[in-house]
Formats: sequence, structure tokens, C-alpha cells
Amino acid sequence: MCGAARRAGAALLLAALLGAARAGGNVSVQWKQLTFEDTHELVVTPDVEFILSFAPNPAQGVFPIRVWVQTDGGDTSRPLLVTARRRIGAWTWQLPYRSGGALLYELERTLCPDDSVDVEKLNDDCDADDPTLPASGEFSLHVGSSCAAPTRVQLRASFARDWRLPFQFSTNVETQQGAPRVNVYRWQPGQDNVRLVVESEDDVCATIAVQNYTCPIAETLEEIEVSTLRMTVIRSGGVQLSRARYPRGFYVLSVVHDTDEACRREEAPEGEWLWEEAVLAQQQGQQEAPPPRRKTLTLHTREALSRAQYAVGAAVTLAVFVLFYVLFGALVLAQRWPPWKRLVGPRAVLARKPDEVTRSEVASSMSMSPTRQRRDSTATFDSSDNSDTDEEEESGTATTVVTTTTVITPPPPGFGGPPEVVSEPSPGSDSRNGPSQGDTPDSPSRPASRADVTTDTADMPDANTSTRAVQTEQNGNGIYLERVQSMVRPFGLPARLHVAALSRRRARVLSARSDRYLYTLYTVALFYSLPVLQFVAAYQVVLNVTGSLDTCYYNFLCAHPWGGISDFNHVFSNAGYLLLGALFMLQVRRRRLRRKRKPRDEEYGIPAHYGLLSSLGAAMMMVALLSATYHVCPNALNFQFDTAFMYVLAVLSMVKIYQARHPDINARAHATFGVLAVLIALVVWGVLGGGPLFWSVFTVLHIFTFLLLSLRIYYVGQFRLEKESLQQAARSVADMPARGLRPLYTARLVMLLIANAVNWGFALYGLFTQSGDFAGHLLSVLLCNTLLYMVFYLSMKLLHGERPRWYAWLYLAAASAAWAPGLYFFVSGSTDWSTTPAQSRHLNHECVVLQFYDAHDLWHILSAVALYCSFNAMLTWDDGLAAVKRTDIAVF
Repeated sequence: MCGAARRAGAALLLAALLGAARAGGNVSVQWKQLTFEDTHELVVTPDVEFILSFAPNPAQGVFPIRVWVQTDGGDTSRPLLVTARRRIGAWTWQLPYRSGGALLYELERTLCPDDSVDVEKLNDDCDADDPTLPASGEFSLHVGSSCAAPTRVQLRASFARDWRLPFQFSTNVETQQGAPRVNVYRWQPGQDNVRLVVESEDDVCATIAVQNYTCPIAETLEEIEVSTLRMTVIRSGGVQLSRARYPRGFYVLSVVHDTDEACRREEAPEGEWLWEEAVLAQQQGQQEAPPPRRKTLTLHTREALSRAQYAVGAAVTLAVFVLFYVLFGALVLAQRWPPWKRLVGPRAVLARKPDEVTRSEVASSMSMSPTRQRRDSTATFDSSDNSDTDEEEESGTATTVVTTTTVITPPPPGFGGPPEVVSEPSPGSDSRNGPSQGDTPDSPSRPASRADVTTDTADMPDANTSTRAVQTEQNGNGIYLERVQSMVRPFGLPARLHVAALSRRRARVLSARSDRYLYTLYTVALFYSLPVLQFVAAYQVVLNVTGSLDTCYYNFLCAHPWGGISDFNHVFSNAGYLLLGALFMLQVRRRRLRRKRKPRDEEYGIPAHYGLLSSLGAAMMMVALLSATYHVCPNALNFQFDTAFMYVLAVLSMVKIYQARHPDINARAHATFGVLAVLIALVVWGVLGGGPLFWSVFTVLHIFTFLLLSLRIYYVGQFRLEKESLQQAARSVADMPARGLRPLYTARLVMLLIANAVNWGFALYGLFTQSGDFAGHLLSVLLCNTLLYMVFYLSMKLLHGERPRWYAWLYLAAASAAWAPGLYFFVSGSTDWSTTPAQSRHLNHECVVLQFYDAHDLWHILSAVALYCSFNAMLTWDDGLAAVKRTDIAVF
């Protein structure tokens, strides 16, 4: 039945040819028997059709057949048609044909092997032993042309003896434009997965495609983009393939592009098309076509990881992070041992119990308590943080400043010293406000010495207060003259700031403010993460359906799929952020409960900010979620998911450090997250748009914002972008020659100068380079500022004689030991989404740990440990101040 059908098909084909001959005039059909491995030449005209038959011997029939055809003329409107017919199907090609922007007069194709037909067995009606069927490997070529001019054709049929890819060995493949190379891999018994690695020494752009062992074979770029798993390659590439997806084996197709645009995003230069078309068209027609582009590749087939290796890699990672929980539990239990408890226990001043407060103290405090009222903007340094809720209300009274007049009296006879300086209340002062500067309860009218006049005794003077420095000298007549120098301090700031002056709000108010960071973070995280999960899941589906490996920027040399995830190891290595972030939140929770059971005196130590500390741990957990989500399908469009909460961590860390010494004037949660929203918007603009305009705008915003922030930090939150603040700052600058060039806060000024120099450097570097990786640039800016602030804070603690506890030093040492190699692995990188996928594959490298993790995985693991230790350092480095009064704790 099957043989009869094939004979009927041959008869129909012959009838069609004869019909075409009658229709076109005198068209003759010539049949020839040709041999393999030899080059044959024909002259084809519209009047001649060729049927060329090839029959291999039994030893040659086990190899697939490659057909090479070349023509010296013709055009795409009247091409040369070549049809190959075999027992399993027929394929037709035409010459010349276009590949991209090139017109090619040569092609090479690989015919499907006999066993590649995707059927379980032959149909019962088709007898495989029918003698009328062609033998295995036998095929025929039908060649014809509609071009009026004679066309010389050269063709050759050969066997692809090198097309099988061996396991654990390398195969060199040479391919050229118009002649794709096809290789095949057949599964070994018991083999489920294999890794295909591609290497090359030249920079010609090519596409490597993987197709199931079926027929027909897709050998053009148009066919490959529809039906295969594919990737663009310049120098390196790799992919893991499973038997479940390719049960009968797979083809590896190597196709050279006509240009490098697909691999490099290089746009062809625009020429003078009008001149070329009008003047140079004839000359261009006479020029010879450039030779076909060639590329040499090396294909490796390697063993993939087993399930046991997957389990070992995941178990070792979990064991490392679970060890932190074990150590934390052991330290908690060790505090029951008295020697250890004395070693790590807090040296704090506890709050007095209510029954310890005498009635007289209660009555005195009630008599001194003024009426509750909303804090005025000049009642404290918290002028920029006015409350909008009742819980922010706090008692306070207007500050009345006692001014003094200085009386100069000559010294008694025979006394060679300077005159006695006596401070008396001015007529306008109110004696009810307490003794004047220099008075004491025992001697209310004691004359003040020169030191009493020139030393500030209040941390919070009025904004209009100025200090008068009195100098005396003796003239020629022996009369002492007074030289008064006005020491005007902008915004009424004292020369020495202490935490007591900046922590006047009640603990409940500060706690509510700090908790808002955590609640706001939860809200932002929820609304940010849900669409992210949906977006990335859609990307993974697109990758699985289209088969384009250029969609996601994996390290294909160390990307281990699992289930529906193409890169499981890069997703799983983010578990450290999740586990250590949860552990840090547990530590903060435990410390908060202990402080609640044993409240401390509010006049001692640094105010606690547990909500802000907990938000650091929560943000670290969100980094785990979003980084894992990003690594499901990393690319330029979703890179902001990976870095968004890294920005949050950097900003919240700086806010936490600043809040330790400035609790009343710290930024609010909504303002902080508003700034972060602006940063995210800039990242989106920079990634999607970029260009000179964006970098110019960002550079101006960067420099201006940091200058404004520097003024607010230096003037302790008193400076605002308002007319009065600008006038006071201008007067301060104008009075500098009168009061000397020495700044009011030297250490703060030095820190801000260094920070401005660093940020100006970042801004100018970004403007001149205009890198495509703006998200990475912004992350570097924020992380560098955070690290700089941590170093400054620790240095100022040491300069002021404050010594962190021993375990805080241990956390700092551990953080440094983790940050150093972690940053190295981060910089070394294994992908680069700002370039093309083919260029990003240049950075791909083999796994370095357990055959499971690469450099970026190690960055995930080490940075999680570094963040955890850094947060613990910030949590504990002020524990040594628990028994120090806030009036003795310096602000810096």
C-alpha cells in the first residue's frame, strides 16, 4: 500500500514536470545518477530540468547527508529551485536567497536521518521491507530554474561523519554564513541530564540552537527563532539539557549571522544613500560580494549535577545559616551562668520603681510641670519635626534668656592683675527663671569670673543669643579698656552638643516614631513585591515557551535548573538574607522585651529605637525575596527588583546611625520612604532612558541634594531651604572674619567635607562615563556613604573616649572579614545585564564551590553574613554608654 502510494507520487511528479514542459514550450527532463563526495557541475536553463539520483553503499548509509549547492547567477525573483526527496519527506530551497541583509549564492543543508521521524513504529499498512522503497540514504535532487540566462550550478552530496557529539569530549565545528552546521547528541543508558558548553576564539556573532531529534531540521535564523532553544554566542555559552525535554536526543545547530548587531547592538552606520543610489549604484554592482563570514566553535558535552550534589549544596548552605541560630541560642543559655552574665550583662541604670518616689518628689515634679502644649518650632532643635498628632505633644516652656552687663572696675592699688568682672542681671531680666549665668544657690550675687562669662552653661540657648568675648588690656595711663568681640552662633547653636539636648521627647513618642519605619516598610514591601512576583513569573513562562535564552542573563556555566526554575542555585543562595534577617529581628525583639521588663532611667544611655532596628531586619528579608525573584529571570527590565531594598537598607542604616545621637531631629518614616521612592523612579529612568540628559539632571540633583543635606546635618536640623534660614547662614558666613575661621563643629565639618568630596567624585564619574548600569552606580553611592558614616561614627566614639564593648568589636571584625571577600566576588561578577546577552556570557564562569555556587552566589552568602554582623555592631556599639548620663554623651 505504502509502495503504491509512493509510486503514484512519483508518477504525479513526472506528470507535473511534463505539464510544465508543455506549458513552457520545449522543457526537457534529464535524469542522472551521481556519486557521493564528488563535486558535480550543471548548466541549468528554463528549458532543462534535472533529476539527480544519489545511492550510497550499505556502509555509507549509516551517516546523515549534507547537500552543498552553489550558483553563479540569478536573482530572488527568478531563483534556482532545488528540491531534495527522500523516503521520509521532501525539502525545497532556492538560490540566491537573503539572510538578513546579505544576498547569498551558496547554501549547505543537512538532510534528516531516517530514524529521526517522530513515530513509534511504522504503520502496519507501510511495509518497511517493500523492495520498491528507496534504500536507506538514497535520495534525489530536482534542479530547475526560471531565469532566462543559463545558470551554472555546482553541487555536492557528502556524509556527515563528524556530526555525533561524544560525551565528556570536545568537538571542533567550523561553520559559515549560509552553511549551518548540525551535530547530534544521543543519550547514554541511565543518563538524564547533560551540560552543553560552547567556546570560540573569534568574535563573529552566531546563534547556537538546540532542537529535538525530529524532522525537519530548522537551519535558518527564521526557522530557529520559532521552534528551538537558542542563544546568541560570541566567545562563550552554555546550557543544561534534560532527557525529559529531549527524550530521543537533540540536534545542536550553529548558525552564523550576517552582521554582529544581534550580539553587540551595533547599528549599521547610515551612509549617503542618495549619492550611493544615484551615482555609485553601477560601481557597487560591479564589485564582488564579500566572502561569507566564518566561525570556529568548540562544543563540549559534560556531566550535569546529580540529585545528591543538589542536596549537598543546599544542605551545606542551610547548615551555615542555622549555625547562627544555634550560636544565638547557646549565648542566651550561657547568660544563666554568672561569670558569663557578668561579662556580657549590661551596666545600666534602671528606672526607679513608683513606690521609691517620695510624695515630696511627686509634688515637686507636679509643681514644676507646665501645662501640656504643642511644641513650638523654636522650643528645641526639633524645629523641622513638628508634630501632627497628639502623641507627639510634649511639655515645654518658652525659654527666657538672662542677659548680663559687664562692669569694668580698676584693680586696687598695688595689684597688677586684670580688673574684676562682675555679672549683674539686666533690668529686663526675670529673676523668677532662676539664677543667672554664674550664680549659685549659695551665693546668688557672686561675681562672675572671666571664665564664667565666656563659657556656655546651657545646651539649648535661644536662637537670638550671642556670646560676648571680653578682653581687657592696660593703656598707658594704667586704665583697663574693654575689647568686646561678638561671637555670633548661627541658629543659636551651642558650642558643645550633648544627647540630653536632642532627646527631650518622651520615650513613648520616640518609640512610636521608630515603629512607623517598620509599619511603613511592611506596607511598601507588600505592594511592591506582589506585582514583582507576577512579572517575573510571566518572564519565566515566556522563556519556557519561546526558548530564547537571551531573555534572561544567567551564568550558563553555573546555572542549575530545578523544577520550573532555570537557575536554582542563584535563587537558593539568597536564603541567608531571609534567615539572618529573621534572626536579627528576633534579637531586637528579645532586647525590647528585656528592656520592657526592666526599664532603664531615661536620663542615661542612648535612646533605644527598636522599630528602626527591626525594619533593618525586615528589609534584609525583603532583599532575600526580591533578589531571589530577580534571579528567576535576570535582565535589564527587572534589575531594579534586586537593588530596590538594598537602597532601603543603605538609607535606613544611615538614618539609624544618625538617630542614635539626634533622636528628636531625625527624619520621619514617610519622608525617608518618599526619598527612596524618588530614588527608585530615577533608577527606572536611568535604566530605560539614560543618555546625556538623564546624567546631567542626576548629577545636578546629586550635588544639590547632598549640599542641602550637609547644611541640615551641620546646623543640627535647623537649616531649611527658607528665606530666614538662608539669611542666618549668610550672616554666619559674613561674621566669620570677626569670630575667626575656626568652625563651630570641627569634626562634623571635616566629616561633611570628606563626604562631599566622595559624592562629588561619584557624580562627576557618572557624568563622564554615563554607564548603562545606573542601578549599580546608585547602589555604589549609597553603600559607600553608609560605610563612610559607620567609620566616622566609630572614629568619633574613640576620639570622645567612648569604648565599645568587646562583643561589638567582635561583630565589627566579623563584618569586615565578610565584606572584604564579598565585595571582591560582587565586583568579579558572572553576568552584566547592561550589555547584550552574548557579551554578558563573556563573564560566565564555572562553579567554584561544591560545583554548585559561583562568585555571585558567594556574594549572596557573604553579604548576608556581613549585613547581619554590621546590624549587630550598630545594635551593640553604644552598650557601653548605658550607665552614662545623656548630658555627658557627645553629639557628633
